[in-house]
Parts: sequence; structure tokens; C-alpha cells
Amino acid sequence: MPKVSVIVPVYNSEKYLRDCLESIVNQTLDDIEIICINDGSEDKSIEILREYKNKDSRIVIIDQLNQGVSAARNNALKIANGEYIGFVDSDDWVDTDYFESMYNAASKNDCDSAICGFENFSEKDRFGKKYLDFKKENIYSKTADKYNISDIFKKAYLWNKIYKRSVINDLKLEFPPVSSYEDMIFNHIFLHKSNKMVTVPNVYYHYRFNESSLVNGVQDECKIKDFKNEVLKSIAYVKDNRIRVNIAKYYPQSSKIIKFLGLPILRIKIWEDYSVYYLFRIFPILTITTKKFF
Repeated sequence: MPKVSVIVPVYNSEKYLRDCLESIVNQTLDDIEIICINDGSEDKSIEILREYKNKDSRIVIIDQLNQGVSAARNNALKIANGEYIGFVDSDDWVDTDYFESMYNAASKNDCDSAICGFENFSEKDRFGKKYLDFKKENIYSKTADKYNISDIFKKAYLWNKIYKRSVINDLKLEFPPVSSYEDMIFNHIFLHKSNKMVTVPNVYYHYRFNESSLVNGVQDECKIKDFKNEVLKSIAYVKDNRIRVNIAKYYPQSSKIIKFLGLPILRIKIWEDYSVYYLFRIFPILTITTKKFF
């Protein structure tokens, strides 16, 4: 059994895919399997994956028609053999000792999950801002503590954590069939139903800041709907399970209304990573975001 199964969904990622794979195949933890799911890419991603598979027998390729990131991850989970599961997006990269540090911390402390900090970077700024910059190894067992220390309300990401595979299987956890925000309810359920989580200092996941989302400023209606639905689903989960956390953290940090001739024309709801514009305060017409999408 490998110590960690690393799951990498791939869709039209040829520009950054080699950087991502180099960071994984050169991990100091050798006992890993690397499951790459080519989700119907139309560029040269599959050729790059095959190139690396020919050089590294730990790489497994799933080549499928485009089904979306949730289906890609679910299909990878079906064949994963690792004691723990880790996720890396195909345009990102990880520190060389990332999986060794995460695995050692989780294993020696008998934890179901481990979490580390991450860094937001762009082409213009290779060394960006760090988030969840843990200074020491701490263990948390209460759901509310795990939610708060991981800032699950705003940072319910998969890729800065590893998860014990047996727990995922016991809970029959899958990613919902949505185009984005699929990690939100997954993390809520796993952290609530699992046992201990450990914070891991001095190791980071590096994600690529999607500048085009700010330039273009528009996300399709499907993503806006997914965002709202997954937030509401997470709030319902917290309430139904009587988890003692501040649900208000899920709601917009601020909201303002723009009027014309005294009539409310536009409402803007502002989260940490999103600004959603509503025509006549009801109909979502525009999302400007700093959050990247798969």
C-alpha cells in the first residue's frame, strides 16, 4: 500500500503541467502513487502525462471524456490505494518535502487528516502571500476547532490537506456533481465525521493565482449557482449537526445597494474572494473573483 495517493485532475493544462508533475515525482517521500485524470483535454496534456508515465512507474493515467473536476476526482478515488489521499491541481506545485511532512505528521499522531499553509502566487509574483501559516504541530479533535483552524468557512480547499482513505471509504464520501466549490461540503463532512487533524508547519502548497478572472470579471451563471448552493448546503450541515461555530462567517462581509433616481438598481454582495452583482437586488449578473477555478 502506498503511503499517499496523489490525485491530479487535468484539463487543458499543458502550460503548467510539467511544473506540477516535476514537483510531485521529485517528492522526498518516494512511496506514493500519482493518479492523473485527463478530463477530455483538447491540448497536449495527455501527451505530457504519457511522457511522464514512461519515466515514472508510479504514475497512473485515467483518460476520460470531459466530465468535470468532481467526476475526475471521484473516478480517481475508486482506484486509489494509498493510506492517505492528497490532491494537487494541475497548474499548481508543492514543496519537495510536502507529502513526507504531511504524512509523517498524520501518521505519528494517528490523525485522520493533516493540514498545512499555502501560498498564492502569479506569473508576476512567484512568491506571493501565505495563508494558514502554521508555526507548530498542533492536534485538534473537536469539529469546531478543526473548522476554525482550517478557516473552512472561506478556505475549504482540498489541496492543502491529506485525508485518510479508509475514512473517505467508510463515509462513502464523493464530490457532488457541480462545476466548482465541490470541496466545500466534502471538507465539512470529513472534518466533522473523522477524528484528529494535525497542523503541519514549514511546508506549503503553492497555487497559481488566476489573474484572468479579475480581468474578465465574469463567471458563468452555473458557477454562481453552485457557489450559492454549496454555501447553503454547508450552512444546513452545520445547523443540522449542531456544530458550535459562527455561521455568520458564511455570509457576505458587506453588502451595498446602488440606486438610480431613488430606485434600487444593483446590489453588490462582497465576500473575501468574491463580489456578486445582482440586478434589481435579485438576479445575479456578474461575479468578480480572486478565487481560481479548475
